[in-house]
Amino acid sequence: MGQIIQVACPCGFSQSVKISGGMRDFKTNATFPHYCKTCGLVDVNVTTSTIECPTCHTQEVVAYGVPPISLPFEGYTSVQCREYSAPYKGNLCPQCQKMTLEFTNNVMMFD
Repeated sequence: MGQIIQVACPCGFSQSVKISGGMRDFKTNATFPHYCKTCGLVDVNVTTSTIECPTCHTQEVVAYGVPPISLPFEGYTSVQCREYSAPYKGNLCPQCQKMTLEFTNNVMMFD
């Protein structure tokens, strides 16, 4: 079961991100939010052998939940897909470049 989660920053940045995949495609199209220096926050298919930005196709993307784009965290995470996980707070905002991006509890499930 996949999720669509809202991310937001006090600077005004807001975007929806897709986590995992649906019942029919979770083995071939499960996504997790990554940071691309060129495109910002993108949903990357983590089931492929090559992890790349879906927009500019660079392989220089970093998954949220990993330093330096997320602060270290322990315990409960807000988003998970396979081996990827990211904290609720302390993530790099692609707009203001501060560690103030938050994954919210506003979740829409899809299948």
